[in-house]
Amino acid sequence: MIRYLQYLPVALTVLGLLSRFFIRDGGVGVVNGVVVFLISWWVIIFMMLPIGVRSQEEGGEVVEGSEPGAPQSPMLKKKMWWTTVATSTLWVVYFIITESGLMAQFMPTGSFWG
Repeated sequence: MIRYLQYLPVALTVLGLLSRFFIRDGGVGVVNGVVVFLISWWVIIFMMLPIGVRSQEEGGEVVEGSEPGAPQSPMLKKKMWWTTVATSTLWVVYFIITESGLMAQFMPTGSFWG
């Protein structure tokens, strides 16, 4: 037990630094971060859906009773994976810009609304 107490100051310091990212003080809060991530994820998935899709008519194998323009193999798992990777990358860029204060430089202050 005594051996683990030496890690207590380090753990408290790390928790203190991490709390900056979860307690909002003008930066990215948890709710703000999740909302930005989810909206970006849906926008990107809808942009990726038509990429690489071949219709059944183009493939020459139209299933009886289906629309000939229906996708032969939509590759949804692969597209969802790449969407998550792209969204995570964009979110990290958004996080860095917001936390660095770069965005705050261009925000109006002392205006009529606030």
